[in-house]
Amino acid sequence: MPCFSFAAAKNLTAAALTIALAGMVPLAPTGTGVAWAASPHAVPAENSHLSSKPAQIAFDIPRTWVIDDEQTLFEQGFIVPPEPLYALVASPAPLPSHYAFNPSSTPWLFVTVETDDNLLPPSQLYELAPEYLQYLANDSPGSTTSVKSLEEHHVVQQGGLSGSAAALTVAAPGGGTSMDEVAYEKGDRLWLVIAGCSVSCYDNNRSTITQIVGSVRVGTAA
Repeated sequence: MPCFSFAAAKNLTAAALTIALAGMVPLAPTGTGVAWAASPHAVPAENSHLSSKPAQIAFDIPRTWVIDDEQTLFEQGFIVPPEPLYALVASPAPLPSHYAFNPSSTPWLFVTVETDDNLLPPSQLYELAPEYLQYLANDSPGSTTSVKSLEEHHVVQQGGLSGSAAALTVAAPGGGTSMDEVAYEKGDRLWLVIAGCSVSCYDNNRSTITQIVGSVRVGTAA
């Protein structure tokens, strides 16, 4: 399992991740992660609504999904300082961080809000996820990767923020990873949401993955 850091991949972001779950009410733990109560919001009964006012982000995930909390992620070596403003990893399976950024048979979600003084232009932010996965794959000698577009990248604007979104497959020797991604920026702050899994898993779960990423609200819209 990789130690997450966009900084290691072409210094694109400030490396990352602790979890700030401001405003969320914990329920009984599920597996080794944490389930969270829905905040007041009109969402389908099968979903939970998560939000952070300080980070200006909100989104919905299935109630059955597990969230890895800060302590778990640190113990697993998944995240390193400096701390982001907000981050989490979720999946329907226990130990979500074991699946994130991998061509897994179960879908995963990664969310971060962090500071970076060397961001790409908004229209190019969608390049962050595939470049990071390529960085991980190419870390092995002789590895080669390629990127296939499943949905043409496009500019997005919401809540006073600008960015881009795309659906992509990163093909690598260890297997292909397909994902939906949306990324926004304002000043030196980055909002990044990625959800995916293996190619076959993505095909079987695309409606859920697309719904999660599509539910993201940022900035003043959160």
